[in-house]
Amino acid sequence: MDFLKNLKIDTWYGIVLYLGVGSLIISITKKVDFLSPKYLFGFGLGCILVGIGFIASEAKENRIAYGKMWSWDVHKHNIFTIILIILGGLLCAIFGFKIIFSLL
Repeated sequence: MDFLKNLKIDTWYGIVLYLGVGSLIISITKKVDFLSPKYLFGFGLGCILVGIGFIASEAKENRIAYGKMWSWDVHKHNIFTIILIILGGLLCAIFGFKIIFSLL
């Protein structure tokens, strides 16, 4: 079970990261008849960038109050993580729409 805990699939951005890796690998290795590999590659790259941006911004904040140590997870974004998330979101949106419109 430690293996699954280290995969960070307990958060939405961890799932997006693995969705991106999967679609990137499928676009390179498999020939899918109804999807364009370049659209799938762009979508996967965007998902990877969003996942990396959120995972890189994770931090743990600690405070002492009422005689106890309180700890919680926060996201502390810097310019690097913001650029990754915006660029990844744009890639996901552009290539996601292209995938949808190519299926119609």
